[in-house]
Amino acid sequence: MKRKHLIMACTALVAVAGVYALGRWSATSTASSRAAEARDAGMPQTDALPPGSAAPATRRIKGGPLPPPTAPLGTTFADLQARANAGDADAARRLVHDLDRCGRLRAAEWNNAGTTNTLLERKTEGMNAAQLRTYQALLDAMEVRQQAADKNRELCGGVDDKMLDTLVANIAQAARLGDADARACYLGQGPLYNVRSLLEHPGVLQSYRRDATAMIESGVAAGDWRVVDLLQRAYEPGAQGLLAGMLGSDPAQHYRYLKLYRLGAEPHRASQLDRQIAAVAASLPPEQRYEADRWAQTAFKESFSGPSTTTTPQGWDACTF
Repeated sequence: MKRKHLIMACTALVAVAGVYALGRWSATSTASSRAAEARDAGMPQTDALPPGSAAPATRRIKGGPLPPPTAPLGTTFADLQARANAGDADAARRLVHDLDRCGRLRAAEWNNAGTTNTLLERKTEGMNAAQLRTYQALLDAMEVRQQAADKNRELCGGVDDKMLDTLVANIAQAARLGDADARACYLGQGPLYNVRSLLEHPGVLQSYRRDATAMIESGVAAGDWRVVDLLQRAYEPGAQGLLAGMLGSDPAQHYRYLKLYRLGAEPHRASQLDRQIAAVAASLPPEQRYEADRWAQTAFKESFSGPSTTTTPQGWDACTF
């Protein structure tokens, strides 16, 4: 019984503010004043721009030491945001990771509470030894999860909706500054990673179109297998998603990136990829296949190393920070 009370006490929920809409997207006549407010508050400036405006230039710099990992984001946000806006890639990466953790906290606590209540309501009477061991293991796992949630609550102290609403803009900024994790997430999800924010700021879709093109080029040049996998799937006829919608279906491009991806594949994925390649190749004229094969070989030798399928296992998540 003491064990039960201890776990129930550990699972007490602390309310975390939900991410709500921050107000209507302003017209062009008010964009400059909003940008000034964003600079004063340390917020990223790209979301304050009207649709079609050019993003502020970014230059990667090396900043000083970051705050301690346990420092509450509510107290470090303004400094990290200002440094990220100035081009500090380490600050941008840290800001994305912390904001993402805080954005997930409310859902994690809700799920933990439901799972714990269900677990505690189970009757142990009549369980055999093996079942009791399994039940104890589940209790221990819930304690570990609760301890992680407690740490996240400490990290997210002082975080408000306005800070959480900057997550997508900060993912974009970290990606522009060369962070591979942020680049994969932004290409794969873009503004859709926070739909509430997208509905309030539809102009960010124009920023996505502009930024995604540059990120594709930098990702391929950097030998990022995640970018290659995202591209081969986006170009496939019938593909869905923001990147697919921007690029449009193109069997020749699909074949090109699929062939590059195959060059780095591990043996256990090779036969499946070969069947996909053969199916696409049947719809292409010989000259397109030849050009794509030559491009893939050249790109592989110049920029890529390591197995493509280890970096992007089946079902991989582009937004795992």
